[in-house]
Amino acid sequence: MAGYSTADASGDGRGRRYAQPAGPARRCAPSFKPAVGDTVTADQRSQRVADRSEVVQTHRIAISVEATQRELRLCGFALLNHYLTMHQLIAEHVQLSPVEMLILIATTTGNVQRALRPGSLPESLRGSKPLPPELVVPMSRRAIARVTGLPTETVRRHVDSMIRRGILVVMSKGVLAPSRLTEGWAAGAVLSLLESHAVCTEQLLALQAIAPQAPRSAKAKRG
Repeated sequence: MAGYSTADASGDGRGRRYAQPAGPARRCAPSFKPAVGDTVTADQRSQRVADRSEVVQTHRIAISVEATQRELRLCGFALLNHYLTMHQLIAEHVQLSPVEMLILIATTTGNVQRALRPGSLPESLRGSKPLPPELVVPMSRRAIARVTGLPTETVRRHVDSMIRRGILVVMSKGVLAPSRLTEGWAAGAVLSLLESHAVCTEQLLALQAIAPQAPRSAKAKRG
């Protein structure tokens, strides 16, 4: 991928560098075990791959099933590393236990899911301005448990504690996570998350697991 450039999220995430020349993906190859309680069998995973075409077309990115299988360990390593980096960046600012952080993320996304449907959010609300109450949907404890996979009683216990500490706000139909986008750290944290995403994307591009698609011509679209 000569000449391809990306953001560099190395270091502690505070020093940001852009448009760095892309180097080869790191050839780290740890082995992974399925999570305890994973109900997806090897046969089912194989069937999922068989059911997919050789190249899966998305909006502007092509996903190569063949390259992903060939570089499965390195693809998995890149994605898990990205997940861990995201976890660390968020934990640095919210300072919650892993379970409470999961509950906060699930609640935050659930509260704004309806408002963020494609084409439904006006330009004036795309930045850090708080959403009007009518666009924010409270999330029930049962819904949080369903989204996170946590036991309902565990969610209830942690949610009650988070309400007492002012992290969540209780409403008649569930709980809300107050917006923190106006806080000084929010924009920098989102930028750091984007940097991590860019690094992961560059690694997957180098492995040829994903590739940008050439824009289709108007004639091809009509055909």
